[in-house]
Amino acid sequence: MEYDNSRNLFNHLKGAFKVKLRMIGKEYDYIKMVDIWNYLKINKWKYDNNLGLSEMVNDIINVDIKKVDLFLKEHLKEEEREVI
Repeated sequence: MEYDNSRNLFNHLKGAFKVKLRMIGKEYDYIKMVDIWNYLKINKWKYDNNLGLSEMVNDIINVDIKKVDLFLKEHLKEEEREVI
């Protein structure tokens, strides 16, 4: 199956992201689906060739959440924040 854009692929993988979020529990409750997606897209998937849906699901389920956490925190450092 081919996807015409990243958003459609992301939406098709939501089930795997939901499973992963349940697996990590409350310790990392600030990590969202999109954080896992961005981590894998930047750090793993861009280097893979002919990546299939089953491999992507496997990557989502088996991703080291501590690495996702560090990735997210590094990106937060770069964001502009304002007083609310």
